[in-house]
Amino acid sequence: MDSLTQGLLGAATFAIVKEKDIGKKSLLIGAIAGTLPDLDVFLVPFFNDIEFLSIHRSVSHSIGLAIVLSLLLGELFYRIYKRKQSRKTWNLAFFLCIFTHSILDWFTTYGTKLISPFDDHLFSLNSIHVFEPVYTGILFSGILMHLLKSRKKIKSNAIKYSLIFSTCYLLLGLVSKNHAYYHFKSQLDADNMAYEDILVSPTPLNIFLWHGIVKQEEGYQFSTYSIFDKKTPVKFEFVESDNEILKEISNERLIKYYLDYTQEFPLVKKNENGEVKIYAIKYGPINYFGKPEFVYPLSFSLNNLSEENIQIDYSGKPRGPIKNYKNLFKRIIGRT
Repeated sequence: MDSLTQGLLGAATFAIVKEKDIGKKSLLIGAIAGTLPDLDVFLVPFFNDIEFLSIHRSVSHSIGLAIVLSLLLGELFYRIYKRKQSRKTWNLAFFLCIFTHSILDWFTTYGTKLISPFDDHLFSLNSIHVFEPVYTGILFSGILMHLLKSRKKIKSNAIKYSLIFSTCYLLLGLVSKNHAYYHFKSQLDADNMAYEDILVSPTPLNIFLWHGIVKQEEGYQFSTYSIFDKKTPVKFEFVESDNEILKEISNERLIKYYLDYTQEFPLVKKNENGEVKIYAIKYGPINYFGKPEFVYPLSFSLNNLSEENIQIDYSGKPRGPIKNYKNLFKRIIGRT
């Protein structure tokens, strides 16, 4: 999730525990502490783009580091405030604002390595996009009301209810995703279509429109479903994947990092010259109508697997949620 949202979540969770003790300072301390896990971005100069995919959201986002940081920061602030408040409340406040950062990232498609370095599994619920203004707006509204209202009861309840409502919004995303999964699976069963796995992935700015990514032996079926769709059959678009080459390249260090990042959903394209592109399709296509389109693949040649020739290709059309918002909103409201 973006740093603004993580800062707001950190401020809210920290203030719930410490606002009575230190007042509005709790918001600032919580906002800073809540973004600490993302300080791993400062490691970017020391790794290439592919290596960093395996570094980001790993140890810095783990429950182990959250515990260590909460103990260290809790002790530090316990001493700064001259032991006037309980050490346990400082530890609890820091743990909540740091580890909720990782929990929120768990809901996204990118995923987070909650038990790194003991296991590098990417935990991902795929139920909310990293661009989610409604969730951010709920937290912002609660903190703003807390800062502007003078009545003590309203101030204390504003942040509490913003956390309750924002959590309910996350849970609503899970319900919406399961509803979409049911429709994708029902259509596959109705069409007697064989498949290995189904991935349901969120689209930007909402929890109503979902990508359906169906893994088959020879490629993938792609579709979208909005909870506002009329009762019409779900239409799938097939994209072939050259999966047979994965066995011969999967032991290459950088390629292995990227394949781990795809979470077993790599779309592989190879041309007659041995040029290969692997797309991390877990995010779904960048378009919402017509033949699926993808950007930013891992690119390399089978004729030269030296690491300097294995790179992420950023030359594609940069059509993200902002530039493609008109089609996104059309599809959200049920247009097909």
